[in-house]
Amino acid sequence: MSVDIFQSFFEFIREIEQWDKSCFLQLNALHNDFFDGFMFWITDKFVWIPLYISIIYVIIKNKKRETLLIAIGIILTIVFADQFASGFCKPLFERLRPSHDPSIDLLVHTVRGDKGDLYGFISSHAANTFGLAMFTALLFKNTWYSFMIFMWAILNSYSRIYLGVHFPIDILFGALSGVFIAWMFYALYLLLKKKLPQYRYSIHKTNIRTNVDYPQKDLRIVFLTMLTTLFFIMLFASKNIFAY
Repeated sequence: MSVDIFQSFFEFIREIEQWDKSCFLQLNALHNDFFDGFMFWITDKFVWIPLYISIIYVIIKNKKRETLLIAIGIILTIVFADQFASGFCKPLFERLRPSHDPSIDLLVHTVRGDKGDLYGFISSHAANTFGLAMFTALLFKNTWYSFMIFMWAILNSYSRIYLGVHFPIDILFGALSGVFIAWMFYALYLLLKKKLPQYRYSIHKTNIRTNVDYPQKDLRIVFLTMLTTLFFIMLFASKNIFAY
């Protein structure tokens, strides 16, 4: 009886893996010259430095006293998400990236021959971007910001499939781990804010009319920064620029 259960389980896992490969090949096959450049830049972490700076600016402007505590929370979220993906899961599961999988590697579309490292489960890119998105969405508590930042995380994560270095399931579990780790450190941030005297008795700067800690007008700075970055990414992609 137990043998049958294990056999059924492994057959289910194999079916999921085959579905994952099939789904990847369909998504990865949708490419052209413009999107080669577009996804190449989307996935580059350094391109998004202006976005990170704009987020930090909004935090400092509205929560100057708590900036260090919030920054530590964000940094720990990204570090833990990255290390859980790259330092723990990838060497543990040893699942080959699509670009290194001998069963499909000849069918995989990559950009500029970049195949990534050997293993890809789970995606540290997805873990990091969804971790940042989740922590800041919980922090800012703004519907439009949440929608925008999660769309950014989804686009970043999809770029990994487009570039041929991650399967959809790599992305899914990377995103879930990033969300959970962000929630965990945000909960720790709230706990420390209540327990530590310098934060417990601080008077927070709030918008009186809307009764929020991060006014819409400040979050627009983040939105405009993201749009500006996307504009330059599209400009570079249209001119087939693949270097700084």
